[in-house]
Amino acid sequence: MYTLKSIARRSVTLGAAFAIVASTIVPAASVFADELNPLTERSLLLSSSAPGFQDTDGSGNSTANPSADPNNGTYAPAGSGPNGKKTGQTFSFRVSSDSTVAGNEVKAMTFQYCTKAAGLCRSPGNNVGVPDTTTTSDLNVNYTSPVAGTDFQVFQGSTDVTTGWTMESVNKEDPGFVGAALTGKKNYITLKNTTGIDPAFNEQLRIVFKASETNHITNPGAGSFFVKINTYKSDSDVTAANIIDGGVTVANVMTDSIHITTKVLETMSFSVGTKNRDTVILDPDTQNPNNITHGTCDPILQENGNQLQLGDTDAEFSLDTRQAYDANSYWRLSSNSSGGATVYYSGNTLANTVGDEIAEIGETKEVNQVGTEQFGLAFVDAGDDTIDPALTTLQQQPNSRYRPVSAFPFTTLIDDPVVSPIQTASINYNEGEGTLASGSTPGTAKFAFQKSSSTVPVAIAQQNEQVISCSTAKMRYVANIGADTPAGVYTTKINYLAAPQY
Repeated sequence: MYTLKSIARRSVTLGAAFAIVASTIVPAASVFADELNPLTERSLLLSSSAPGFQDTDGSGNSTANPSADPNNGTYAPAGSGPNGKKTGQTFSFRVSSDSTVAGNEVKAMTFQYCTKAAGLCRSPGNNVGVPDTTTTSDLNVNYTSPVAGTDFQVFQGSTDVTTGWTMESVNKEDPGFVGAALTGKKNYITLKNTTGIDPAFNEQLRIVFKASETNHITNPGAGSFFVKINTYKSDSDVTAANIIDGGVTVANVMTDSIHITTKVLETMSFSVGTKNRDTVILDPDTQNPNNITHGTCDPILQENGNQLQLGDTDAEFSLDTRQAYDANSYWRLSSNSSGGATVYYSGNTLANTVGDEIAEIGETKEVNQVGTEQFGLAFVDAGDDTIDPALTTLQQQPNSRYRPVSAFPFTTLIDDPVVSPIQTASINYNEGEGTLASGSTPGTAKFAFQKSSSTVPVAIAQQNEQVISCSTAKMRYVANIGADTPAGVYTTKINYLAAPQY
């Protein structure tokens, strides 16, 4: 963005590239600068300085040629930095005249784009001779039936005063221009308001021309350009006779974008174990609480060979017809796949060495109940665990790298897809929270399990819309027996598998 200071404040001549001479040419008449009150602190901010023949992102995608993947969309929309074909522009300047005086209200403003700061005007662009629209571009103001507030805004100080303004754009080049053919494109914007606005001396005005796919400004192809600005006290006679302030320009220049290419390789971390290391409580008498050696996405701990003992702790972890028993394990997943990932389980139901089995609950979740053979699993909330207090303290520090334990995005506790969409592949594994059955009291927690998963893994959790920064899942297993369940030592192995979608 270039800001040109007031002519009145200059004591030296500007360099040749940004010179403002003693007079400025405005449409239909010549007016000397000392006859005008110059607009000061002028600036022009472009939404993109890319040439007008560029509208693609780093992958070559654009609105006209979007990505083949419909989920990727377009990364160079109108008004974005890479898009020089469809830009927005913001003019800012301070007035030199006091328009609070009746009859001196600002009722019109003009913006004329030229290749020079003074003299005859040719619209900026480098389509000289035979146009080559693949590599060159002329400036063009592409606004069809512009709507105030939607396509442009006018601010007086910090106040939005857009209401009542209209906008039109036409071609206004000088036929006598020598050196290159005229472009014939629209390069002259007029804003009008029958009531006008009343900025005080030195008050700032800001004019915002917005960019959309249908209404926008196309940048010239290369080099610098200048915009001549004037304000008027008449909306019906927008001529030199009614100029309030002006006879000055702002400048800007087209530059090619920097194209950067790199790679982010696929990453994935998946761990399964029996203990979440974040729940390990430090002993403050023997360890410094701040000397945490792990973070909230380090692998799940594997203890005792990753074995869980399921049953009555006072009876060698055996099952009972009068009580349901449970155990817990964890898995933790992170993946930078934009398509997310799916987690599966695979394994048989509990079985002894001679082939006797505790019945699987099946595909449909059921409430756990005593006296009936059952083996099943379900999600419970890992975030409800008691977390190492020292780790909790570190999580609360500013800019901490330690995050709260979370199962997100594998939210599983609410069935209603409107209130909280289930992220599991099946809702049959989302009600593991609740009580276990005991005696004549039925349980409330529900479980499911398919022993066919041994050969065809069953999807238990799925997130296919975003990367997974770190998801910690806690699994709950339940077992019940009947009076006729054969005696023996029952075992099984449950394997969890994660498959990212790239």
